[in-house]
Amino acid sequence: MGGVETSDLRKSFQKAQAVCKAIRYLFIAATVIYAFTWIASVVGIVAASNEAGQAWAAPLAYVVFHGLIVSTLLVTMVRIFAEASQGRAPFSEKQADRLRLIALLALLLFLLEAVFTAVVSYNLIPEVGYSIGINDAYPTDSINLNVGMLAFSAIMYSLSALFRYAALLQQLSDDTV
Repeated sequence: MGGVETSDLRKSFQKAQAVCKAIRYLFIAATVIYAFTWIASVVGIVAASNEAGQAWAAPLAYVVFHGLIVSTLLVTMVRIFAEASQGRAPFSEKQADRLRLIALLALLLFLLEAVFTAVVSYNLIPEVGYSIGINDAYPTDSINLNVGMLAFSAIMYSLSALFRYAALLQQLSDDTV
């Protein structure tokens, strides 16, 4: 490699690190904003439940679990881009584990939405469904299947497998040299 090529490579590397750092800050901001709105939602539901009794137990559970899942997902994204912005190898087993965690969290979100809408729509627990409008409050009963989240989960799982494979190939290459 010549001096010019190495210089260009360093500049490109520094630009990529700067982009990763900016994305990391965006995820930090999204995490903070989400945390505040999540806490406000929980407080609002608890305040409403004091007036309505047990009718808001399921929505409160849904909001709490949804918030925990999304918060964990956002924090994991911050960690992924923190390592990349520090110049660490993106193809590592640690990053693969993080991508696999994101896949699991996305699958949990899919299942949480499906179970919650089934409980509310079909009155599996009758006291839960009062005064809750789902599916734009259409009168027909249906279960919300977020296929996009399911596809996202599958894509993240596939990427985690590719990252793990790349990390193992890198280890094998390092051991060979």
